[in-house]
Formats: sequence, structure tokens, C-alpha cells
Amino acid sequence: MGKMKILIILVLVLAAAGGGAFFFLGQEAEGSGEEKQPTAEELAAMSIDTDIITTNLASPNFGIVQFNILLDSEKAKEEAEKRTPEVRAAIISTVAGFTKEELVGADGIATLEEQLKGKLAEIMQTGKVERVLVTEFKVQ
Repeated sequence: MGKMKILIILVLVLAAAGGGAFFFLGQEAEGSGEEKQPTAEELAAMSIDTDIITTNLASPNFGIVQFNILLDSEKAKEEAEKRTPEVRAAIISTVAGFTKEELVGADGIATLEEQLKGKLAEIMQTGKVERVLVTEFKVQ
């Protein structure tokens, strides 16, 4: 009789552990479904391309740049489009703060993108800037 109680308790403990593991793994699988990558159409609906902008640099050179700005919603995209002069001013002031040497290479472009993302985040009131990509870049 004592062995039967131990066996029943052991089966119940294993069933509870198995049920807990199943529940935990089921929750994890559901959570990963929410983080799916957006489609190209969704990205296009939430991003804007700037005009090609030419501006002087902090060194005796000038830069020609264009950016793609991804926002977190279509409403934020509409706001950014209405704030085109402020977006252009932020781009010009950010690019003009760099020298030619600072912009050379992948690190320079990444720094430019991050600084511009920060400036644009200060401008936006409705939405959030998800990322800024340099789509055209020339320094002369």
C-alpha cells in the first residue's frame, strides 16, 4: 500500500511538471508570434523618403544625403510628412556637424543615423522613429 501511494504521488508530480512545461512553452510560442517581421507593404506604409539634401560639412567639404525614416505607425508618418521643414532642418544641422573624416566608413554612417534618429525623436509628438537609414551618401 505504501509503494502504491508513492507511485501515485510520483505520477501526479510528473503530470503537474509536464502540464507546467506545456503551459510555459505554449506561452513562449504565442509571444514569439507577436514579434513577426513586418511585410514590405507595411514598411512602405510607415516610412518616408527624404529629398536629396546637399549641405556643407564641418570641414571644407559638402555632403549629399538622402534618408529613409521608418516610423511606428501610419499616423506618425502623416505627422512626419507635415513636419517636412523640421525634418529637413534636423537633417541639415546633423550632417553639417560632421567632418568628412567622421563620416567615412560604416561607423560614421551608423553614427549619423543614430544622431539623426535622436533629433527626429525630439520633433515627433504622435509617433516614434523606429530607424533611420542612409539611402544616398556622397561627400565631396
